[in-house]
Amino acid sequence: MRFERFVTIAIIGLVVLPFSGTLWAHHSVAGYDTQKVVTLHGVIKEFNWRNPHVYVVWDVKDESGKTVEWAGELSSPTTMMQLGMNRNSLKPGDEVLISVHPSRTTNPLGVIQKIAMVDGKIVVDKVAPQ
Repeated sequence: MRFERFVTIAIIGLVVLPFSGTLWAHHSVAGYDTQKVVTLHGVIKEFNWRNPHVYVVWDVKDESGKTVEWAGELSSPTTMMQLGMNRNSLKPGDEVLISVHPSRTTNPLGVIQKIAMVDGKIVVDKVAPQ
């Protein structure tokens, strides 16, 4: 009986351990420049309140006037509720200032740190105490 239990545990270990790094890798911010914060003025295009992360898409005008679509993620809906957000915090057409840790690539992606309406009302600030 002990041997069968050992074999079962060994098989589970051999199946689960190779994928454990993949499970933790999902939460990495290695692809973002966490030493840099960029604040972008734009208009909300999409606001997706879903697991595993709240996701925001917004349009930003670049220096030449061309519209660039940015995308960024926040934490889970449960975590964002603790910071004062809800599924109605943003809607398409809202004019916002969004501060992100930008992607290390040239892609318009970021991990969102702060969202404020242009009138100054803070929607969420993951850095400042709430």
